[in-house]
Amino acid sequence: MKRRDFTKLSAGATAAAISFPNIIFGAKEEELILGHNKFRYKIVPGWSQNNLSSYPVNDCHEMVQDSKKRLIFCTNETKNNILILDKSGKYIDSWGHDYPGAHGLTLSNENGEEFLFLTDTEKGEVYKLTLDGKEVLKLTYPYESQVYTDKEKVKFSPTETAIAPNGDIYIADGYGSSYILVYDSKGKFKNIFAGKTAAGEQKLIEAHGVCIDTRDKSNPKVIATSRKENGFKFYTMDGKHLESHYYKGSFVCRPVIKGENLYFPVIWSEFDTDGFNPAWQSKTGYFLVLDKNNKLISAPGVDKIEYDGNKVKHMHQSEKVKGIFKHCHDVCIDDEDSVYIPQWFSDKGYPIKLVRV
Repeated sequence: MKRRDFTKLSAGATAAAISFPNIIFGAKEEELILGHNKFRYKIVPGWSQNNLSSYPVNDCHEMVQDSKKRLIFCTNETKNNILILDKSGKYIDSWGHDYPGAHGLTLSNENGEEFLFLTDTEKGEVYKLTLDGKEVLKLTYPYESQVYTDKEKVKFSPTETAIAPNGDIYIADGYGSSYILVYDSKGKFKNIFAGKTAAGEQKLIEAHGVCIDTRDKSNPKVIATSRKENGFKFYTMDGKHLESHYYKGSFVCRPVIKGENLYFPVIWSEFDTDGFNPAWQSKTGYFLVLDKNNKLISAPGVDKIEYDGNKVKHMHQSEKVKGIFKHCHDVCIDDEDSVYIPQWFSDKGYPIKLVRV
């Protein structure tokens, strides 16, 4: 497949180079205004960091908000794999000691009862759990797919899940073989698609994240990230490719939908000297906000969104957020439109909170 370094925007995009200011320069951390257009944010300094001594974390991978407005996030620190905080950052609860590769965290609501779906990249397993940690369902190596036939030859290391309106479970094998696997709500295998060996735009290379796009309720779609391609792709619910979007430099982790908007955390934005492989230790993350038409409208942590014709130029992290934004791994948007950014490889710090301005 031909690698692409850009995304196609709407036909109405201007042909001239455009830039939008991102940051008020010379400001203190708490005064920085990040983002563009109507999606602009201020950082809440030190949010939740006082919990570190009692409830340590390693990598903070993903976060969700439940119906009680509690914030639940996972870490691969087995002293407390799951931590629950309120919106002020105050500790509420923690549990979990058996998930050394705790990575993907998805919240589902089944007739008013909420569950967590947790992926463990080290164990190669997916768990359905109650909100207090009781195991309801476990999915392991998918021999029944007839694609994963040998653990030594076809690696399975699931990074993310998404739950369809009918209860089907979609699993992204992001650190394994980049397939999307589909199970029914009871754990029976149904389908498999994409994968790093697929042809053309059907392919995913590091299928790190997946979600179900129900913004058009009559026509739901699957969104999967292809992180090594700096892009994300839309599929039908049964796995047929529909469209692809690419943003050079944006190594996107997880698609997140809130209202009509689509968000992506970017774990890093630079390449090694060969111009292709990611500079994965560069600590150059940010996040993206797209509108209902999947057009980029804000990139908090980036100085400018610039266009060359209708193509977005390579985006780079702003110098003003270096040391704050390191490796943005997830975006959680709460009921007040505040944003929380759990981070990978970020000096064992808690997530960052930003309030919308």
